[in-house]
Amino acid sequence: MKLPLSRVAMAITILCSHAAVMARQAEGKLAPPPASTEPAPGVAAPKAGELVKVEVKGALESYDPRREDTASKTVLTHEEIIKYGDTNVFDVLKRAPGVTVIGNSIRLRGLGNGYTQVLVNGERPPPGFSMEALTPDQIDRIEVIRAATAEHSTQAIAGTINIVLSKVVSRTQRDLRLNASRSGEQHKLMALGTLADRSGKLSYYLNAMMSQNVDGTPGSTVQLLAAPDGQVLQSREKRSTRDMRTTSGGLLPRLNWKLDNDGQLNWNTYLQGQRSRGGFSNLTTSSVGAFAPPDYRDSRSTSNVDDHFAGTDLNWVAKLWGGKLDAKLGVSKGRASIENRALSSTADRVTMLRRDTDTTNDFGNVNTSGKYARSLFDGHALAVGWEANFHKVDENIDRTEGLAGVAPKTIHEVFTPRVKRRSVFAQDEWNITTNWSMYLGARWEGIRTASEGSGQAGTTSRSGVLSPIAQTLYKFPGGSGRQLRMALTRTYKAPNTYQLSARRYEADQNDRFNPDTSGNPRLRPELANGLDVTYEHFWAPGAVLSVGGSARQIKDYIRGRLAQDAQGRWLVQPLNNGTAQVRTLDVELKFPLKAVMTDAPPFDIRASVNRNWSRVESVPGPDNRLDQQVPLSAVFGVDYKVDTFSAGANLAVRAGGPVRVSEEQRSRMQARRELELYLLYKIGTGLQLRSGVSNALGEDTLGDTSYEDGRGTSRSWSRGPGSAKLQVNLEMKL
Repeated sequence: MKLPLSRVAMAITILCSHAAVMARQAEGKLAPPPASTEPAPGVAAPKAGELVKVEVKGALESYDPRREDTASKTVLTHEEIIKYGDTNVFDVLKRAPGVTVIGNSIRLRGLGNGYTQVLVNGERPPPGFSMEALTPDQIDRIEVIRAATAEHSTQAIAGTINIVLSKVVSRTQRDLRLNASRSGEQHKLMALGTLADRSGKLSYYLNAMMSQNVDGTPGSTVQLLAAPDGQVLQSREKRSTRDMRTTSGGLLPRLNWKLDNDGQLNWNTYLQGQRSRGGFSNLTTSSVGAFAPPDYRDSRSTSNVDDHFAGTDLNWVAKLWGGKLDAKLGVSKGRASIENRALSSTADRVTMLRRDTDTTNDFGNVNTSGKYARSLFDGHALAVGWEANFHKVDENIDRTEGLAGVAPKTIHEVFTPRVKRRSVFAQDEWNITTNWSMYLGARWEGIRTASEGSGQAGTTSRSGVLSPIAQTLYKFPGGSGRQLRMALTRTYKAPNTYQLSARRYEADQNDRFNPDTSGNPRLRPELANGLDVTYEHFWAPGAVLSVGGSARQIKDYIRGRLAQDAQGRWLVQPLNNGTAQVRTLDVELKFPLKAVMTDAPPFDIRASVNRNWSRVESVPGPDNRLDQQVPLSAVFGVDYKVDTFSAGANLAVRAGGPVRVSEEQRSRMQARRELELYLLYKIGTGLQLRSGVSNALGEDTLGDTSYEDGRGTSRSWSRGPGSAKLQVNLEMKL
């Protein structure tokens, strides 16, 4: 008989509560001896009735959240983040244990597509915010959180990546970094600068970035349609080119005021802008059979994109009522303007279709969040909080299209989605004994999505999820450095705005390879009950061995279904499709070589391996995994550091294999190896040169999808060339 994980969580919570009482009774909790009232030598005794201020200082630098916090997390420090000279956060995360990055998709447990939550300063980035403009220089640390906590949104079935930006200034900082990189497909120039200082109770931090990227990416796709007996009925090849020049810039000013009684007032602003100019072309050659008319063989387009984003928030931290209040209010606004001019023609250029589109997206966002925390009773750290968010999008599209020689048709479309999110949470973390701590929390999140658009009925969708969470940490006695963690969680994945809309996007030439797409207002959130167990051994300074396993049971799994509608047009539409299971095994080893060899050279070794399994019950096997889940990923790295010289290498490997998306749809994930190398030389005081190579093996990007039914099989192969990227950084402290 299978027990639901929610019932297991309740049973374990009750057992832990009883165990806490028994443990305290066993310890006896003897009162400590009274503190001496004698003044220290040379210090005058206080007068009667006079209050004495006692100041306690601790070594904050020695605190390791991974080792000490009951809620499990892995932290990448600023030093680890900037080590390879990366210019974006996606490249940084390729080396994080348990994290897989494919393009700009960040994945935990091999799962992307909304299963992995990405936060900036503990909150979801607002619409219009570009993660690509978030440079490593701005980041204080990155937290990899595999088991949910009530403090952050529980829309994180696979886990959470929390990117924490630098805020507090401890010393004067004037840095300038110049970066140049080049590969066979692109070259990029970038300048980054940081100016930070403190004056009395006021400190400021200013980070600026400018870059120019030239991208010329070719590609090819082969499409084939075969009869049930295997006879090839249609075959064609598309060769594409993409030439794009992008200029971008960003400015992040921050101010921090120290208030009385350890209070703070923080003001943060984000300014981002980007301009892209370029063109695309597709040339199709048919080798077998003919495709449905009009068979557009030659397609060319030009694209101009301008977008900008501005956001600001005010954060107040104060001691109130014996506890600490941390509250934030933020607003942001952005605009993206896209101008596209496209011309498609048949092989004989008799039939020509022109489609010109001008799109403007205006984004607006208002949010507030806060947490109140205080100690209560003996060893309890209680916290309650809230989060509310409202964002809107006003999308206006003017499309002019028509065949050459025929009066064009002008179409004006409007799409106005509105999303409201509300959440409240409470959590308690306490030390049951010296070696045993417990975390209990609960979070409720509600989402309301409403959208209206031209030619479609308005839709409204509401959902609410209550997520109980329990985590525990047990440290083996005797200072062995060994500890055991367990977490029971309830998480979810909500449909996005476009999945909930009834809006339909029509393809120029509708077929199995180029279907229409549409949302589904009746979608429900995916709900997941999860169990995580992890063993950790901190066996030497800077050394850790971690072995963990997890399981997730997902209800109302969402997948995209490809089928023909009543008019015979091919359409991809999302739907809830039963249940799914996810299991993982994670192993991480990190240590300095001196931990095993006393006289070893200064090498740091790190390795992690992550094995992922999943099964979708409504899809026949084999290979009925969650769409695009990476089955196996591994990271191996070594770093060497002496006084003026550092070097390192990192190899990230991910396995591929077939995936059965539905009874008719299949795809194949690409196996890939990415080798990175870096070399750092300190030229002099405040000046150093860093060089590196990424994708040193020069592997191409491959794709393979197919659709099979009683009428035959259609299949598509794609290839994008890859080459090694060389980059050089000149870093100066002014």
